[in-house]
Amino acid sequence: MKRKLAAFSIFFIFIAGIFIMSYPLLSSVINNLSSRSRAEEYTNTTKQMSSKETLEMLSKAESYNKSLTNNAIIIDPFDEDAYKKIGANYEKSLNVDNNGLIGYVDVPKINVYLPVYHGTTSKVLSKGAGHLQNTSLPIGGEGTHSVISAHTAYPGETFFDYLTDMEIGDDFYIHVLDRVLKYEVDQIKIVLPENTEDYRIISGEDHVTLLTCTPYSSSTHRLLVRGKRVEYDDSSYVSSGAHLANFGDSCMFFLGYKIPYIAFAFVIVGFIAVVVLLILFVSKRSRKRIEKISEKSFDN
Repeated sequence: MKRKLAAFSIFFIFIAGIFIMSYPLLSSVINNLSSRSRAEEYTNTTKQMSSKETLEMLSKAESYNKSLTNNAIIIDPFDEDAYKKIGANYEKSLNVDNNGLIGYVDVPKINVYLPVYHGTTSKVLSKGAGHLQNTSLPIGGEGTHSVISAHTAYPGETFFDYLTDMEIGDDFYIHVLDRVLKYEVDQIKIVLPENTEDYRIISGEDHVTLLTCTPYSSSTHRLLVRGKRVEYDDSSYVSSGAHLANFGDSCMFFLGYKIPYIAFAFVIVGFIAVVVLLILFVSKRSRKRIEKISEKSFDN
């Protein structure tokens, strides 16, 4: 009995150790599932909207974008009259659920699937991605440049942690109302926080920039992954929200969390080893018990 308890204790300690070590992963997975759920709710809401409602929202968003000037980012915030003219009625534009939800961003390579909200306040960035005010709303169109920001190294979330894995030529998608906009990465830069030149609109072009802090440990700079609008082909696109994992060359992205294959293999092998040892231990004990019973029977 004591040996059984010892074996069970070893097994329990091993499982508890795996759970403790995996807590950041489990926490991120749960939170990422929540983010995906909000994105799916957005999709369901927009499907129930009439064509008239959708067109009215797009029209207001286009008006907002036209109200921007190329110096919107760096205008003096104390010049109230000038500031009010830029991006008028921002909070009312594309506010589908009346909670500031604009749409969502899907980055298949790194399995990111995040709702995008108005603004970049700490409250907004604690629950998903934020749209940088005074940049174009992400509805596409010539002469637009939308900037979408999310945290790196945020507790219990992955957000844009692996944006550093993106390369020139990779794709990402913006879902807004009934539209799916495809962007191909054409520029990757690391800049200082005060450098906003790369947020500017380029005449005649359609850009979206994904922004996060870098490096992971200190966040002293900003990583800008810019995409240029390309033709959307829905026959070749599968939303990353539709599957749990994306498999790369040396790792898998599980619900937005990067797991090296070697780490995954180590856990599986360790678990199998413990189970095998337990089976051998129990088998050995069973054989000994049978032998004792046989010996007693023989003596009798």
